[in-house]
Amino acid sequence: MNPIYHELDFSVTCIDTQHIRDDFVAAYLIEDSNRAAFIDTGCYLSVPTLLATLDEKNITRENVDYIILTHIHLDHAGGAGELIRHLPNAKIIVHEYGANHLINPSKLRAGVIKVYGELFFKQFLGDLIPVPMNKIIIAKEGDIITLGNRSLKLIDTPGHARHHICIWDEKSRGIFSGDTLGVSYRELDTAQGELIFPPTTPIQFDPEVWKNTIAKLMQLQPKYAYLTHFNRIEFSQKSADMLIDNINQFVEIAIQMQHQPNRHKAIKQALLDYLLKIATQHGVVLDEEKQIKVFKDDLEICTQGLGVWLDKND
Repeated sequence: MNPIYHELDFSVTCIDTQHIRDDFVAAYLIEDSNRAAFIDTGCYLSVPTLLATLDEKNITRENVDYIILTHIHLDHAGGAGELIRHLPNAKIIVHEYGANHLINPSKLRAGVIKVYGELFFKQFLGDLIPVPMNKIIIAKEGDIITLGNRSLKLIDTPGHARHHICIWDEKSRGIFSGDTLGVSYRELDTAQGELIFPPTTPIQFDPEVWKNTIAKLMQLQPKYAYLTHFNRIEFSQKSADMLIDNINQFVEIAIQMQHQPNRHKAIKQALLDYLLKIATQHGVVLDEEKQIKVFKDDLEICTQGLGVWLDKND
């Protein structure tokens, strides 16, 4: 296993979990004073990459203290049960609404198979290994996690999902944001900066709560967001405004298309048209076919999440 990772400053490593494609799903490794922590794990199939990264960086498995999960969607937490088996001293930190699903992942598995299908689950996610209860620490708003001489603050951040937390790293003035500060792919960067849009994943997408969460995080005046999708970006109020505007636009598209005969297909096409439009306005130089490839893995799940939101608010 040859891991792919990006060494950032402040002793942070962005690991490409190689889920579905390169530069799509990240996990992060933080080091301080000979101690280490993972933030998110990718899926079960990503675990060999995480362990190989430890080996390449000469970090012993005994020196990993924590696996901190931003939330329990499987591209973020699906590998937790398998990874913890290899890290004898580590604990898993997770939101209280996610803990039981790690201990008994049967409902999580069923929900994922319902959304993605059995074939996708086996081919791209692999498996879900239960986490022993004694390995779990419940994340609470404002908790401080000490890693070596470094302090990591846990923040309750609903909107994308009710079981979502973010991690504030004072040392880098960065937020390990999971999906809360959006997704932004490096192929779409231009002289105007990053293109950021919201992953409106089912089943707990809540646009008003999410926008309040973004405002709460911006009170920290971050310099960086460590995105799961994908890698670290500079994150300013302008970035937050772009994300909020795109949340509003996604919701507006869903509302406009809600009475179409094939609602799902109509929303999905309208979302794609919108993303291609804003990419052009942003100065993205990739041809349209390549842009569609970048967007396609998010389009289906965003459409499903908007559909669930419409049904809840009908």
